[in-house]
Amino acid sequence: MLSAFSLVLIITYSCADHDFGSPFFVDCTTAEEYSYALDVSPVIAANCATAGCHDGSTWLPDWTDINNLQDTDNQKEIKRRITLPLTDGDKMPRDGSITAEEREKIYCWIEQGAKDN
Repeated sequence: MLSAFSLVLIITYSCADHDFGSPFFVDCTTAEEYSYALDVSPVIAANCATAGCHDGSTWLPDWTDINNLQDTDNQKEIKRRITLPLTDGDKMPRDGSITAEEREKIYCWIEQGAKDN
């Protein structure tokens, strides 16, 4: 038997609008070859490795260390989060957003093998 709290929780969740918008699609088939140093690192520094986030000062992965960006589990999560709709609470960066061009640089650089170039 459902408790009253469980019933209220189910009703509340089922009545809420969960449309977070469309995710971003990144097509790397025609993308240029991206460089970590020239293309990806500046985007990471400006949008991800900020104070209290992925800068090595917290428990979060340190994106200033390319080895962390080359980890396949981290890569999957990065690609997932940067393509989430802007209204999704899991999207990255949490504060603000990155441009379509910045998103392509990170996503396609990963798809291209995340080279230290």
